[in-house]
Amino acid sequence: MENPSVRVIPGPQAGYFGDDALQVLLTQPYQVSPTSDRTGLRLAGPRLARAGNGEMISGGMALGAVQVPAGGQPIVLLADRQTVGGYPVIATVIRADLPLLAQCLPGAGSVRFQAVTVEEAQRLWRARQSAWEPDEADWTGHAG
Repeated sequence: MENPSVRVIPGPQAGYFGDDALQVLLTQPYQVSPTSDRTGLRLAGPRLARAGNGEMISGGMALGAVQVPAGGQPIVLLADRQTVGGYPVIATVIRADLPLLAQCLPGAGSVRFQAVTVEEAQRLWRARQSAWEPDEADWTGHAG
């Protein structure tokens, strides 16, 4: 998949960024960098400016966290991500959309982001899970 649109919820450190940084993330396409791998999908596009110059204390990193190093180019953390990090997280990709990012080829295509609420993210994950769960008849050979 070369140009997915993935849904995000605002991240825990969204306040570390300038007033328009989240809006930039949500309205501009980001190119998938050739340096992307299973650790992180490195993106190149409009710079996401921080509100200040200070660094934060390291904290736990969730799958799908959109970290922004000092250079302002986002990195979406994937399956082999580190467990802690010190860059602020502007947003987090919802779990239902993570497979879309895992299909992005390094150096090919772009990604766009769309904001959703936590409730919408949960609804989408439950819908995806129910679509993946087999019927009892699928694994036992008979219904009921």
